[in-house]
Amino acid sequence: MFGIVYSSDSDNKIMNSFVDEYEVWCNEGKNPDIASIDLDFALDLQKKRLDEKGVRIQTAFTDKETVKDETPVNACTAYDMGECKSNIATKTYEVTEKYFKDGKKKKKIKDRFFFYTMITRLENQNSEVACSCPNCGAVSSVRELLDGCKNCKTRFIMDDLFPKVTNFYFVKTYSLANKSTKKVLAPYLLGGIAAVAAFTVWVVVKDGTFDPATANMLYEIGIRAIPVLLGGLLAGYLAWALKTLFGLFVGAAKSIPMIGPHFNCQKRLPWLMKEVNPNFSYEYFIGKVLALLKIMIFSDDYTNLAVYEGNPMKNPFGDIVDIKYRGVSKLNSFNVTNGCCYVDMTVYATTVKNKNSSFRVKNEKFRLTVCRSVNAMDDGVFTMKKVTCKSCGASFDATRERNCPYCGNPYHLGNDDWVVVSFGKG
Repeated sequence: MFGIVYSSDSDNKIMNSFVDEYEVWCNEGKNPDIASIDLDFALDLQKKRLDEKGVRIQTAFTDKETVKDETPVNACTAYDMGECKSNIATKTYEVTEKYFKDGKKKKKIKDRFFFYTMITRLENQNSEVACSCPNCGAVSSVRELLDGCKNCKTRFIMDDLFPKVTNFYFVKTYSLANKSTKKVLAPYLLGGIAAVAAFTVWVVVKDGTFDPATANMLYEIGIRAIPVLLGGLLAGYLAWALKTLFGLFVGAAKSIPMIGPHFNCQKRLPWLMKEVNPNFSYEYFIGKVLALLKIMIFSDDYTNLAVYEGNPMKNPFGDIVDIKYRGVSKLNSFNVTNGCCYVDMTVYATTVKNKNSSFRVKNEKFRLTVCRSVNAMDDGVFTMKKVTCKSCGASFDATRERNCPYCGNPYHLGNDDWVVVSFGKG
């Protein structure tokens, strides 16, 4: 009835590379090469937050070599209309996360997770093609212009050079193939055996027919050992299963209110967006929103943040050191006003907060409205725009700085890309 759709071998290579590079980022701070421009900036800001708070997150995909050659499952649920194609590749990994504060380990999370990577491609894109600098005419590859023209130092607002991982997230899974699940199950089995053994001894003693002085102890133990062992294993397993099912039902009950809005978002948003952007990619847009969310959470200064064009405010989330998307988004509203497209979203996430030397994991909702000029919507082909300050003519990286570093005049990124105009708790 419902078949499993597998991703391509190319997706597998990208996913394996990202897993390796993400581990390196966690342990050494080097950003993944395969990460998109937005995700790269978000990871930079998160690393800065971690360093300022003296926190280190050590992540290990402990069985990545075992599943390296497995083809990931394609978990994408939305159809892309234009040249920009996105999908979500997923594999199951055993992941160990250790949280350190000032060099001391304070928290450890080890479990089995579905690991989702959002992979986006732009069809017929060639990042090595020769390109003339729009400012001075010097010839270089498109990839080299990402960091600006080497000849005249002009900076540009450019599309990503795909394929790229635009975001990623974890979802916990329950499986007996999971080593950590087996470790959790072991105490239940041993406890079940001990409980059944104690109950058997109590029944025999209460019966009054057992006489230790005349009984053949080896025979008595032997005839009861197998029933006690089997009964104990069954009792322990049932206890674990009931506890696990209870947890699943509780989790499902909490998730039910999110299911309707999430599927509504997946259905309505592409339909609404096709009027203003025929090349709209739902998964790519969600990846963009998640990257903007992380940038807003981990940025300490909104006054010079290029992606924020809302009312002045201070960051109220300075205690968050890590955030993971829960795979659920809600569309609150959509409108086009004065040539700008506004999308109001609620994102469901799990945060890790650090206060003093303690870490706390919490499920939270965040609400943000993003905006972009209708005239700047993706047209399905690679675009590059020269950044020039209207006040002094200087060129700078307008994707990371809002104000010109030479004269302080603001550059409005919303004319070229999605920006945040409101942000807070959901």
